[in-house]
Order: sequence, then C-alpha cells, then structure tokens
Amino acid sequence: MNISAFLIGVATAFFAIFSLHILFWNRHRTRFQTVLGIIMAVWAVWCAKDLITTFPDMYREDVMRWIFIIDGWSALSYTVFIHEVVMPGWTTWRRLALSALPFGAFTALYAGWPYTEVIYAYAAFLWCYGWTIVIVGWVKMQRYLRYVRREYSNIDRVDVLWLRPVFFFAIVGQLAWLFTSLYASVVADIFYYVGVILLWLLVLHYSWNFRPLKIEDESASETGSEDGVPPLEEPLVANGDSEGVGVTSIPPLPRGKLERVVEEQKLYLHPNLTLRELAEALNTNRTYVSNYLSQVVGQTFYDYINQLRIKLAAIPLVTQHPEYTFEYIASQSGFASMSTFRRAFAKYTGKTPSQYVAEVCQERTPRLR
Repeated sequence: MNISAFLIGVATAFFAIFSLHILFWNRHRTRFQTVLGIIMAVWAVWCAKDLITTFPDMYREDVMRWIFIIDGWSALSYTVFIHEVVMPGWTTWRRLALSALPFGAFTALYAGWPYTEVIYAYAAFLWCYGWTIVIVGWVKMQRYLRYVRREYSNIDRVDVLWLRPVFFFAIVGQLAWLFTSLYASVVADIFYYVGVILLWLLVLHYSWNFRPLKIEDESASETGSEDGVPPLEEPLVANGDSEGVGVTSIPPLPRGKLERVVEEQKLYLHPNLTLRELAEALNTNRTYVSNYLSQVVGQTFYDYINQLRIKLAAIPLVTQHPEYTFEYIASQSGFASMSTFRRAFAKYTGKTPSQYVAEVCQERTPRLR
C-alpha cells in the first residue's frame, strides 16, 4: 500500500506539473497543446482521487466500484486526443457532451441500482468503446498520412506515424486497467500507474512539437497556418495565381515536364516545398500534379521529392566530400531534419549514410599488392 500510495502521488504530480507547464508557462502554445494541457489537468484530478484508497479501511469493494465507474470517463480523454491529432478543431462542447452521454447514463444507473450487473455491463461498454476509438482513430490516421505525403515534402512537425506505438501501448494499458479494475489488487494498481505514466510520457515526447493539419478542401489547405507547415519565403515562379481555376480549364501535364522543371529549377532543395508550389511552378493545379505523381511516376509527392534530394544532392555531396558532416549534407540537400534525411537515404540506397560513406572511402583506398 505504501508503494501504491507513492505511485499515486507520483502520477498526480506528473500530470499536474505538465498541465501547469503547458497551460501557464507556455505562452505561445497552439490549440492542440492547450487541449493536451487540459487532458493532463483532468488526469491529475483522476489520479488524485485514488488517494482515498490509501486511507484506513477505504480499499473496499464498494469504493473500488465507484472508482471504476469514475475512471471509465477517462476514455473521453483518449477520444479527444486522437481526434485533435488527426482532425484538429474536432472538440467542441456539443461533441463532448454527446460523447459523455453513455458515461453519464451508466453513472446514474449505478447510483440508483448499485449491482454487479451494472458494473459488468459498463465494462463491456468500455471494451467496445475502446476498440471503436482504436479502429476509428487508425482509419483517420491512415487518411491523414496519405494527405500529408501527398501535399508536403517536409512533414517533420505534422507526421503522425508516432501514433502507431501509442495505439499499441494504449490498447495494452487499457486491457490491463480493465482487468485490474474488475479484479482489484494493490500489485495490479502499481503496474497500472507505472503504465499510465509511461503511456503519457510517450505521448508527450512525440507530440510536444507536433502541429496538426486540418484536412479540408484544396483551397482551404493551400495557405500556411500556425498549425501547418509554413510556405516558402519566396514564390518559386513569378506567374499568376492559379486559385479558382477549374480542372477542366487547364490541360493535363505533358509526360516529363514535371521532372524537367523540378530538376532544372532544383525545386527539391526548398526544405518546405509543397504540392501547391510545385503546381504553380508548372502553371497547373494540384489535382493534375498529384494524379501525375501517383499514376505516372508511381510515388507520392513526399517520396518523390525526398528521393530527388538523395539522388541529386546528398549522394554527390557524400561521394565528392566524405569529410562533410551528415548534418551539413542534409541541410544542403533540402532536408529539414536529420531523421527524415536518414530514413530517405536508407530507403533510396538500402544503406545508412555511415555505411555508404564507408563503402565510398573503401573503394577509393588503393589495394596493396
């Protein structure tokens, strides 16, 4: 019980500190960070209420059942978090109230009819609700990933691949919570609090600098925003704006024109190149460019530009100047981060940058006879 009480205090302090840091000390926070800070504050209260179980004669079945009923509401925090990642702006008071209706119904039902059958029905509901969150979140995550790879060449601050381990961790954690709630024990509680802290540490680590993008129609998503990837500082070409031009009024792209323009103008060296800016350089619209890349080139915009950065910039620099640092090579090749550079390099060459440099140096070293 002493260890359990200590971990409850640690969990409460953990969530309280991060909520205070996000909501009061981070003055330039985004909407997503504000929502995350509120979630941290709610979890701090949820953990603090468990301190009642450490009082004498309070680790009883009736108390644990009420804690189970209240803890079930935490599923709403996962709902809000997942939707704010893949659908920023989703959370409203109306949606939150509608989502909370079944939780309120079960809470009221147990208050008037405190029997085991209600607890098991509530547990079954939480099981179904949890899997619904996972399935819906996974589908929306895949849609979001397709969108950012179709529209942006730099997705370091908007990528959501980090959600995959979070989904796995959350599933395992919630299953453990469900088991420990129905079959309460001090040892199980200890594992639960450790798991909760690790789960949200993982979330905070990956989402600290995350800037979600709202998936809208093309006209709404073509302008830079606080939560999106900023546009280039200068336009790529000095042509007219193609906004408002219908697809039927612009001829399709001739085969090879896109590749020629991108390579001749070295557009791939722009770290924040977007599909919209490439379309402007080609005097066409994004729909034609996106369709051309997927149907003719066979790649997404993200993969195509990063492959050119490796093929036309990074590899020549590595080959001619193996003494250069990888950070310098990455920046000169149009990459905004080392992680993207390493992934793209390994995907194109099948080797890490270090392995590639080692092979280049070995080939240049004269063999002794």
